[in-house]
Amino acid sequence: MGSVIIAIMDALQAPEVESILAAGYHGRVGDEIIVRATDDFKVASVIVSIHDLTGVLVEQGNATMKENNADWLYKTVQLNSAFAGSKITAIATDLPGNSASLSISLESTF
Repeated sequence: MGSVIIAIMDALQAPEVESILAAGYHGRVGDEIIVRATDDFKVASVIVSIHDLTGVLVEQGNATMKENNADWLYKTVQLNSAFAGSKITAIATDLPGNSASLSISLESTF
């Protein structure tokens, strides 16, 4: 009975994307972006997208969960030579399919 209650509670609660740490992103292939995403039960996936200053999609892909079960790692696969002003968005989805997102805009100071 307890697992049914947990499943119902999880279905009613969306995950939360708490932060996007992009200090390691400089527009190069292999740069790392860390997303902190949490849920009352489990975050099933995190998708990261990067749009350039004009809104054109540079890349999008799945992040992988780190060992602490709260942070997700995304390694970039496309060159973005004009990354200043780009927007990074992370969408976290839980097991019932609820989702939440967070976007940040990059400053030219990176």
